[in-house]
Amino acid sequence: MRCRYKRLLVVLLCITLYPASAQKITGGLKMGFNLASWYGDDVYDAKIKPGFCGGVFGVVALGNIAAIQPELLYSKKGVKWEEALLGLKLTYEFNYIEMPVLVKMILPIQGKIKPNFFLGPYFGITVTDPRGILEIDGMTVEEDLQGAKETDFGVVLGGGIDFGLPKGKIVFDARYSLGLTTLDEEGEGDLKNSVFAFLVGYSF
Repeated sequence: MRCRYKRLLVVLLCITLYPASAQKITGGLKMGFNLASWYGDDVYDAKIKPGFCGGVFGVVALGNIAAIQPELLYSKKGVKWEEALLGLKLTYEFNYIEMPVLVKMILPIQGKIKPNFFLGPYFGITVTDPRGILEIDGMTVEEDLQGAKETDFGVVLGGGIDFGLPKGKIVFDARYSLGLTTLDEEGEGDLKNSVFAFLVGYSF
């Protein structure tokens, strides 16, 4: 099942880049951190779970003020619950390979600093089995989650600033990813990803 989804990611990336082969294409690396949680009718008292996010990206220029930006990111998501009276902590952890395809609008201002905004869909697939981690009385118990969906789909919106250098540029962005599909494989529970991310990178 996972091999099929990985092939799909490669095909989507090729489809995104092929029509713009005559345009100016740049790329780079970025990394940062997630502040992840869940939302939905079946989510109560959820806490933020920090996690790593990073990978590669390309930028296909469509003139001076617009671009298509496909990305391939490793993204750690999940959620936490805490019960102080019982000394209990419960963490659900999902590790994804994600492919956002973003439409990027660049403010046409003079100088090396270019603010921008972006919006687009993302598709993700887990690269490890989703798991639950229970901590209580100094003990830790880990177990794979049964019935957890291995894929995720949603939308990304955010903004950033690009700083031009003599060669390449430094990029910063802040984004919010809203999951649109429940993480329950059977579809009975309303549990969706909700993630704020902050990244810094270098574009060649």
